[in-house]
Amino acid sequence: MRKSYKMALPVVLAAGLLAAPGVLASSSASATTATASLTLTGGGCEPLARRFLCEVSFSGGVAPVAVRWYVNGSNVASLDGKTFVTIGCQPTFRYDIRAVISDATGASVEFSTSPTCRSGNP
Repeated sequence: MRKSYKMALPVVLAAGLLAAPGVLASSSASATTATASLTLTGGGCEPLARRFLCEVSFSGGVAPVAVRWYVNGSNVASLDGKTFVTIGCQPTFRYDIRAVISDATGASVEFSTSPTCRSGNP
């Protein structure tokens, strides 16, 4: 008899899932939709002596998610894929820095700033 009690609970659960198969499918579909939206959650560049410390953060997106960095309009491939980077600079010059984040669906978000490079000590 003990075996019948142990078998009864899984059989009842399985029967419930067969009776309402859309319950699990609809809950997992809504979870996927909620995380699919790519959103920029933060970004910034801190000017130090002869360099910038830049960071971007994002949420959501469909993997794979790519991060591409641009300085004065040119892609810096060595920084791609990173969310925290160091960019060297020439003091007193202004730089246009962009990070473009894109996912597998083609959605993209962008962070951009134009800081001036500092000289001296950090």
